[in-house]
Amino acid sequence: MAQLPWQQDRAQELSAADPRRIGVTARVLLLVGILIPINAFFMADLHRRGIEDPTVIALFWNVLFLFVMLRLLNELFMRLSPRRALAQQELLALWILMSIATCPAGIDTVKTSWGTMQGYAYFQSPQNNWEALFGQYVPESMTVSDMGALDRLWRGDYSIYEERNWRPWLGPVLRWTLLFTFLWGGSAGLAVIFRKRWVERERMTFPIVQVPFEVSRPRIPSIRTAAFWTAFGLAVTITLVNGLHSLYPGIPQIPVKMGQEPIFDLQRYLTGHPWRAMGRVYATSYPFGIGLGLLIPQDLSLSMWLFFLLWRLEAVVVAWLGWTGAQGFPFMKEQSFGGYLAILGFSLWAGRDYFKQVWQRILGRGDPAYDADEPMRYQTAFLIFIAGFVAVTMLGVSIKLTIAVAIAFFAQYYIMTMIVGRIRAEMGLPTHEIERLGPTVMQGNMLGHRLLGTQNLTSLSVFFGFTRGMRNIPYPHMLEGLYLSGRTGFSGRRLLIASMVVIPIATAFTYFWNLRLGYEHGIGADWNKWMPWSSQEAWKQLERWITADEGFSIGPALATVFGFAFYFGLQTVRSIWVWWPIHPAGFALSTTYYMMFLWMPMLLAWLTKSIVSHYGGRGTVQHLQAAAYGLILGDVMMGSVWAVYSAVTRVETYSFWP
Repeated sequence: MAQLPWQQDRAQELSAADPRRIGVTARVLLLVGILIPINAFFMADLHRRGIEDPTVIALFWNVLFLFVMLRLLNELFMRLSPRRALAQQELLALWILMSIATCPAGIDTVKTSWGTMQGYAYFQSPQNNWEALFGQYVPESMTVSDMGALDRLWRGDYSIYEERNWRPWLGPVLRWTLLFTFLWGGSAGLAVIFRKRWVERERMTFPIVQVPFEVSRPRIPSIRTAAFWTAFGLAVTITLVNGLHSLYPGIPQIPVKMGQEPIFDLQRYLTGHPWRAMGRVYATSYPFGIGLGLLIPQDLSLSMWLFFLLWRLEAVVVAWLGWTGAQGFPFMKEQSFGGYLAILGFSLWAGRDYFKQVWQRILGRGDPAYDADEPMRYQTAFLIFIAGFVAVTMLGVSIKLTIAVAIAFFAQYYIMTMIVGRIRAEMGLPTHEIERLGPTVMQGNMLGHRLLGTQNLTSLSVFFGFTRGMRNIPYPHMLEGLYLSGRTGFSGRRLLIASMVVIPIATAFTYFWNLRLGYEHGIGADWNKWMPWSSQEAWKQLERWITADEGFSIGPALATVFGFAFYFGLQTVRSIWVWWPIHPAGFALSTTYYMMFLWMPMLLAWLTKSIVSHYGGRGTVQHLQAAAYGLILGDVMMGSVWAVYSAVTRVETYSFWP
């Protein structure tokens, strides 16, 4: 279709521009600077009122809502003043930077770490005996122990601007901000090292960012199809009606989510022994979940719901055999942890020749042209990673972790970071929560109190919050940014530098808004009920470890080895028989908490895609992709409207997820 004159002029202007100067431009940085504090406030307010955190899902819905609004505004500029409109590269750079700015405010970062910072001092009592168990080992440099400041925070009706309130937080907040800056800044180096292998050699599809990429395209081809508008209208209608039902119960609801309609709770039909061991199995049909399921590989969506049901069946068999007395058996989390390690291990093994070349360039050998087209030389990228690793290890040692435990902790953290990056790059799951498989939990569960000692376990518990679920970490977004920069021709180097600057700014604003709202409203008075629980989670876990006084646990270790071997076995079968329909990643990914919300959307997406690919042609498959965009955008946009309405009116409304 022919372009309009103003579109042709703008296209010629951009094609003549220096690619290093488009994308992360001054006005994009200005926009990001304006939006960061607004976004941090919005996230803190959602947290206060108990509205589900946008970072629980892989496609941060707060950023998508903002992105679509800016895209609509930009379309107006394109028509009225084309030279002032943002280019596609600028829009995508803004998407990545705002996603990274959201990471500190997410559920697995400041929200949980903030609770841990204050949880020991506020909740320790003679009844729980925490002071005698581990009180002397709690590092004061990264926690807050001023009971006056904490009491005012939990009661509310105070101001953060009073010195007695902000001063006790100043030192710990600065140290936590430094921790996230170095921890996530080091990830930028890893993103460069893995970029060529995953983007150019393996040609990962990065399903998550296909949505913002499509929205950023000139004239947005997908919205010119009936399939898009049909799906969009369906999703908007469902979320609109359910929102109206929450305000006016006389309006019938359209049940698509967990808890809306009891008849979809399959557990109510499986109440006898051993079937009740299956746990919660709920039939849902989240529109955005189905949409994301349509964008991921068909074999993966099949594997997700299939392995989810197999895990539940395994629990039934264990109960039937009477093996439930063995603590933790059958160690499903540890089995899946082995699978996660195998996801990265197989990727590294398959790319061993590439990584040999990378190592040669890090040492200053090999062909200089090998990394000439990278955002930065591999040697520079490696130094950035090492600098970050050394800095966070020193921070760990400063709170009395032994050097070996600190190195092991952050090594596992970066391993899990790369695993999450791989999952998003290849699979694009709706949620990639690696729940309770981070280094704090795995070291505590496997090595125990006898091997680690009270001081190490206590210091590890301080770091529990940002390793609890690994959902909102910047590394995958940095990698996606490099993918988008290569696809649209803007500077990945400038994007990474901007990302590393955004991290401390966004972290500082996140702490500020949580503290300001906390002192105004009171965490114990006008705050969601999750906060008291999350503030104690790490410390109650530490109490169990110390009280149990266990050493090395052979069961979880063997389960991890089994999971690793089982994944490799499935991958080997997949390599031999190309028709094999089971994706091995489903084995690891299907144990997460949120899979019980998403197994049915994965099944529906797989079934729909199977029928369309079998009976339809190439054009039909393309229409299905447009329908996927429609389901996602319709559900997220209407759901975001309800969230904004709730924020403005202070009236609880429908939450489209979970």
